[in-house]
Amino acid sequence: MLVKLQSAASVTSRPFRAAALLAFAVAAPVCAVETDIAAVLSKLNEPYTRVAAAAKSAPKLLVAYLDVTPAPETVGADFNLTTIYPGMDGWEATSKWAQSNQAFLKVLIEVQSAQILGVPYGTEGVDPRFVEHGLVALIGTDGDLRKVSFPYLDALRTMSALAVADMYRSCEAGEFDAAFNVGVAHLRVLRQACDSAMFAEKVTAMTLLADSLSVHRDILWTYHAKLDGELTRKLATKEYSYLKAADNERLKRLEMPEGDRIVAEALIAEVFDGAGQPDQEKFAAVFSQLQSADEPLTQFGAIKRWESIAGVHGSLDASEAKLKGIYDNWWRRWRLRQYDPIMGVPTEMSRLNTVRYAAVVLAVKDIESLFALRRRLIAEQNGTVLAAGLCSYRSQFGDWPNDIEKAYAVYVPKRFDFDPYDSKYGHLIYRALPSPKFVDSEFGREEVKGCILFARNDDHEPSGYSKHAAGGAADDFVLWPALRALSRGEGAGQ
Repeated sequence: MLVKLQSAASVTSRPFRAAALLAFAVAAPVCAVETDIAAVLSKLNEPYTRVAAAAKSAPKLLVAYLDVTPAPETVGADFNLTTIYPGMDGWEATSKWAQSNQAFLKVLIEVQSAQILGVPYGTEGVDPRFVEHGLVALIGTDGDLRKVSFPYLDALRTMSALAVADMYRSCEAGEFDAAFNVGVAHLRVLRQACDSAMFAEKVTAMTLLADSLSVHRDILWTYHAKLDGELTRKLATKEYSYLKAADNERLKRLEMPEGDRIVAEALIAEVFDGAGQPDQEKFAAVFSQLQSADEPLTQFGAIKRWESIAGVHGSLDASEAKLKGIYDNWWRRWRLRQYDPIMGVPTEMSRLNTVRYAAVVLAVKDIESLFALRRRLIAEQNGTVLAAGLCSYRSQFGDWPNDIEKAYAVYVPKRFDFDPYDSKYGHLIYRALPSPKFVDSEFGREEVKGCILFARNDDHEPSGYSKHAAGGAADDFVLWPALRALSRGEGAGQ
C-alpha cells in the first residue's frame, strides 16, 4: 500500500480556491498557447537515455516503494526524518513501521551504487502504477508549461523518514552494522537525487541529504559509547567520504540544475509572434498566471501589467540571449572556488533590466540560492566525516583528541577537514573543552563537554561558538556534538 501524503496546497480553503479559480476563468483572457511539450520532455530526458537501465535506481526503488505500508503519522512538519527518535511520542508504532518494511530497505541498499536516480520527466512509457500513485515528475501537464510538479518528492521524504526510523530501531537492538548499512545507502540514494535536472528537485534532495547527515551525527552522538571503533573509522574513511564516486570535500561532482533552462527557453519562445516580437495576449495569459500562482486574486492586476510590459519587452532573440547569459554566468560561478574574487562581481541576473526582460526574470529560477544550500551541505557532510572519525579515536583512546590533527589519516581523511564558509579555504574549527561550554540554538541552551567542532558560517569568522545556526547566519555552525541529540538528553553520561 502506498503512503499517502498531504500537500501544502491541499490544506488551503477549498471554497476560497474554488471562488478564486472561477473568478479567474471569467476574467482571464482566453489564449491558446502552443508548445511542443514532447520536444521539451525529450531534451530533459536525453541525458538519462545515455545511462544504462541498471545504473538508474528509481525504477527498482519505486517498484519496492509501492509496497511500503502507511507511516503511523503523515510525513510533514511534525513527523519527518529530523523528529524521529526512540524517545518520541509514538516511537513504538514508528519502530514497527520500520520493521514491517524491511523488503523496501533491502532494495534501498541494493541500489545505492547506481549512477543516477533517474525519475523520467513526463509520463510517456512510465509504469502506469507510478502515474497512479504520483511517483512521477510532471512537466507541461495538459500541454501547459506553466504546470510543473514533482509529486515523487513526497516519496523521497517518506523514504528518508523510514530509513531514519530503521536506523534507530537497529541501534536500539544493538545492531549497529545493520543500522549504518541502511543509513549510508539512504545517503547515497539522496546524493543521486541531488543530480536531478530541475531546481525544485535539487533543492529538495540537497535539503534532505543535509538533514539526513545531521541525523547521522545525532545517532553517532547518541550511541558513541557503544559503537565499535572499526565501524566508525570505516564510516569516516570509506562511507561518508564516498557518497558519490569522484566527489570530494567540496562536492566537486554536484551539478547545477540545467532542466529549468530548457523549460524557460520553451516558455519564453511561446509568447512571441512569428516576427519574434512579444504577443500581448499571450504575455498576459502566461505570465500573469505564473506571477499570481499562489495568489489567484492578484491576477486581475497582473494581466494589465503584463499587457503593458509586452509593449516594451525585448525581442525573442534578445530574451534568449539574456537567458543564455544568465545561465552561463551561473555555471562559471558554480565551478569556481567559493570565494574567488569573481564571485563578488554582480551576476548577469542582478544586472538585468527587470522590465525590458521581465519574462526572463519570471521564467528562470534564482540559482544563487543553491550556492548557500551547497555550502550548508558541504559543511554537513564534512562535519559528519569528522564526527565519525572522532568517535573512532575516542573508542581507541578513551577520550576526544586535544588536537584534531591527531585524528588525521587513520581516523579522519584530512581533506574533509574543510570549512566551506572560510574565505581562506581553511579547516573546520575544533576545540578540546577542559570545562563545559553552553551553546544556544533552536534546540535550546545545551551544555557541551569534551570537545566542539564548528564551521564559521556566512560571516566567515568564528564567533566564540556560544550560538549555533545551521548555515546562512552570523552564528557559528556547530557540527559536533550533535546539539539536537543533546537537547533530547541522548548520549548523556557516555
